[in-house]
Amino acid sequence: MYHHHHRNSMEVVVRQYLVEADGRKLLLQDDDTARTFIDDLARNDDLHATGNEHPGDNQLYRGMRSDSYVTQLAEVLAGWKETSRHPLLELPDVPMVGVTEDKSSLLRVLGIPLEMVVHVDSVASMDSFITAIGGARGILTLLGVRCTVGSAVVCPPTRAQCLEAFNRRQSSDSKSSILTIGARQWTKHVQRSLNGWWGVNKGSEAAKNAVAECMIVQLLDSTVWKNIHGLPNGPVVFEIRQHEGYGARWSIQGGKDVHFRGFVEPYFENGHDVGWMH
Repeated sequence: MYHHHHRNSMEVVVRQYLVEADGRKLLLQDDDTARTFIDDLARNDDLHATGNEHPGDNQLYRGMRSDSYVTQLAEVLAGWKETSRHPLLELPDVPMVGVTEDKSSLLRVLGIPLEMVVHVDSVASMDSFITAIGGARGILTLLGVRCTVGSAVVCPPTRAQCLEAFNRRQSSDSKSSILTIGARQWTKHVQRSLNGWWGVNKGSEAAKNAVAECMIVQLLDSTVWKNIHGLPNGPVVFEIRQHEGYGARWSIQGGKDVHFRGFVEPYFENGHDVGWMH
């Protein structure tokens, strides 16, 4: 998307900053929370992930990329510097019926002057920049993660983690069944779907696994909405949705414990699909 040497030099600064960062700098409650956030930002287990490294024809906030969030953040900042255009102007505007979006972080980051980004070339200037955008929450906003009522300041799982959780076997005890957790959730969802968007449940377990994986890869490639929020009395959940509102959810605990929870339909209001079609 942008010249590699700009991104690479920016990535060096980002990584140096994160080595020295703590809860105070990231405006997180404690150093343990900050360390988990930083470790997850730098996680790079996606080198062999299914799908493109830059899905969505190089559109900044479409699709889940298969490189680390540190690399993505560096690319966002390098592009901002190079083009003089605020990256969040590329964030797709997809109003969510039934979801209250908290735009305070978005507005805060949109208010950052270009001069501040242009001068980010050291740990000290990066520190000033991260403080100005609101610490870890501002980093998530620059990565395209939405903020809603109930959002948690947690780094999302990587694309590889999402796929690995999806493709785990439903029954680790059974020798005969190879059905994945994702395929099991897909078969349940197909039965509830009225319009056929999710496809048809037929064929062997291997065939169902393949169709379900195609479906999740399609969603990962086309997502325009990413959010991390706490469910009432439940875990922290990472949710993705494409432009019509179809999507998927994973629960996350700590950086490494990721579980696929299921697919989601567009939000409905009074039984009608509202607010998604453009």
